Amino acid sequence: MGLAVVTGATGYLGPYVVRALRERAPALQIRCVVRASSRTAPIRLPGVTSAIADLRDPDALYAAFQGADTLINLASLGFDWTENVVRTAQRANIRRAVFISTTAILTALSVRSKPVRVRGEEMVRQSELAWTILRPTMIYGTPKDRNIARLIRLIDVSPIVPLFAPRALQQPIHVEDVAWAVAAAVGNEKTVGRIYNISGAQPLTMESLAREVAAALGRSRLFIRVPLWPVVGMLSLWERLRRPPISPEQVRRVGENKSFDHAEAARDFDFSPRDFRAGIKTEVELFRNPG
Repeated sequence: MGLAVVTGATGYLGPYVVRALRERAPALQIRCVVRASSRTAPIRLPGVTSAIADLRDPDALYAAFQGADTLINLASLGFDWTENVVRTAQRANIRRAVFISTTAILTALSVRSKPVRVRGEEMVRQSELAWTILRPTMIYGTPKDRNIARLIRLIDVSPIVPLFAPRALQQPIHVEDVAWAVAAAVGNEKTVGRIYNISGAQPLTMESLAREVAAALGRSRLFIRVPLWPVVGMLSLWERLRRPPISPEQVRRVGENKSFDHAEAARDFDFSPRDFRAGIKTEVELFRNPG
């Protein structure tokens, strides 16, 4: 099966992708590119090795990429290392590559990270690699996620829950479904040269999503609809003085409809994600029983 190198392997998504690759292709050798300070315990599996390299260091990265025929890039395309990753992969004669991007790149808002992500995707598309780009929606699934976990903690302790833009559509995807999609796409020639949105089973309004969280927690809560723009204004003022717990940009994104069709992924590599009710139950179980 050859050797696949994985960047971003010790991030939130990384260990799930490594496990999905091991399950789907047991003969595949996996080399995880990590920093010297990275915690590697979650990726210590049979057939998995590590190589230390900074993604901005072309020589160290070239050494880590040597002998590989596949690249799975889980490191964000929203940083300045993307060009080096792409160029080094070509220099190391890697042919196949799967890159994780995000549906946030499609926002109509003026988001600071968007131009960098757009340039990152363009570098991939213009490369000589046999590339695939996957754009997941908001990823959830464990207490370490950066979005739904906050909502779980709030609903667990607060009898009153404010909702910004309660009718805005959300379509979060479980982390294990993202990992499955990566493992399924990498060996599928139909996905070469394609960009796929990957999302949860169906869109939910923000209010419906919050009520599903409350039901999974077994909590009865009063949900209060709060106008979006006064909150954005207040946080913008707060941001001038100190760092608020949530940025104005994040609140504006809550108000943007984030419903994304994944029919092309279903057609080309049988992508079939779980619904939010099933996914949130597993996250709440982990929240209740961290061990």
